[in-house]
Amino acid sequence: MKTLLMVFFGLMTQLAFADAWDNLTREEADAVVAYLEENPYIFNYCDCCDSEGEYASQVFFVKVTSTSIEPSSWDEGSFSVKYEFIPLAEVKYTETGLDFSAMSPLENLNNDEPIYMNYTWGWNAAKIQATPLFDVIDYSMYGSNHESCKAPFSFPTPKLMKKVSKEKGYKKWYKKNVA
Repeated sequence: MKTLLMVFFGLMTQLAFADAWDNLTREEADAVVAYLEENPYIFNYCDCCDSEGEYASQVFFVKVTSTSIEPSSWDEGSFSVKYEFIPLAEVKYTETGLDFSAMSPLENLNNDEPIYMNYTWGWNAAKIQATPLFDVIDYSMYGSNHESCKAPFSFPTPKLMKKVSKEKGYKKWYKKNVA
């Protein structure tokens, strides 16, 4: 089942390639890398994707372990931030939002994707919630009036995370930023 989900997610990101915002200026790419060094816990999902009348229901929660800035594979003169990560949890997105009580361990997720400014959600200190990275880091490639399709959401508590992941740094990060 997980393999099927990974194939589906891989196809979804390939099919949605034109909509994925991974073309950054060098300054924006540097800002993304600096941000991820301080806030390595991110959510990956397509909040605006529509599949048979339902929004994307899979949300992947990961910890970024390393980043690299590379030339964009499709937009000459732009850059992409590639990252490696530790998979932490799969979270279901329901009509009422993320269901952290139904998280499950996440394994074998493709570890060779760029950061997408519109599909990567991270800690937004101003809103004290997770928002798309375009809301955290100045990203002006498509203008400055961006809106996500879903509302910001909170991060799972360390107690909930402990049920699905042995990652030790999350509790410290959570206490520093969220609690």
